[in-house]
Amino acid sequence: MLSFQYPIIQAPMAGGIIPPEFVAAVSNAGCLGSIAAGNLSLSKLADQIKMVQSLTEQPFQVNLFANDWPAVQDVSAVNEELNKIRKTLNLPVRHQYDFTPDASLTDYVDLCIELNVPIVSFTFGCPDSSLVDKLHKADITVIGTISTVDEALIMQQAGVDAVVAQGYEAGGHKGGFSDAASIGLMALVPQVVDAVRLPVIAAGGISDSRGIQAALALGASYVQIGTRFLNTVESTAHSLHKKAVTEAIETDALYTQVFTGKTARGIQNQMMTQLAHLDLPPYAYMNIMTKDIRAAAKNQQEIDYMSNWSGQNIRTSETLPLDLVLTELTASFH
Repeated sequence: MLSFQYPIIQAPMAGGIIPPEFVAAVSNAGCLGSIAAGNLSLSKLADQIKMVQSLTEQPFQVNLFANDWPAVQDVSAVNEELNKIRKTLNLPVRHQYDFTPDASLTDYVDLCIELNVPIVSFTFGCPDSSLVDKLHKADITVIGTISTVDEALIMQQAGVDAVVAQGYEAGGHKGGFSDAASIGLMALVPQVVDAVRLPVIAAGGISDSRGIQAALALGASYVQIGTRFLNTVESTAHSLHKKAVTEAIETDALYTQVFTGKTARGIQNQMMTQLAHLDLPPYAYMNIMTKDIRAAAKNQQEIDYMSNWSGQNIRTSETLPLDLVLTELTASFH
């Protein structure tokens, strides 16, 4: 169904971590490169799609955020703490935010159809079946992200073509859409494989050929890899982020909601500790509220206020050139 040489997918990672040149290089190597549309405007996403298309004739995917927008709560206590951090970073304090979405999910789907994107995946939510049908009518393959068997069944009912089964070990955001407890990948994959009639893509803690072969042995048809690709010379992740991944150990990568309001795994720092006691607004409200802080932290080299996403299989993810990583990941298929 997914036609590329190796059953390896570069995880979509939002936040300016993976440039279009990187996506195309992964696809040109026989794997599947991924554009993360999360937090990109329609025009910026269009530019990235066109750039990838100019660099490769191979398949690639665009990943869309399918989150809902629950009613906003009182954020005054959270904002008070954020303003303390702003003062630390010499930023102006804030008391108001614009929580209006730039565009709808349908707008992003329409853009992918217009630009002939071959594969579209969803995270943070299950797309409406009408959107899936719309993509199918344009001959676009549709992938959903889940973290439980029940979520996989919901995705199957919506008509997706494959599911990413994301285990507890994964770095970055938890891609599922329920409040259920996270499940380790070794337990999750075989149960999802048994429950649905769809190809399963294993994600979480996979960083070398051993993890790839283990996931395939459990019944997965493909694997999706994030942290190993993040910590490469060619990724545009901040140098301090890469350094933190290189130097950290598996117990340093912890769950938090403080940066975006959505559960995500990253290397522990001051901001994760400072805001942990607060009742935080959900994604995307918290993501909007912390945007200026995260940007300033990167510019000022203040790692304690950056979101340094990483999975738990961190000791095998030192900074390496992309071509070497691709060679090692695909070696067991030669």
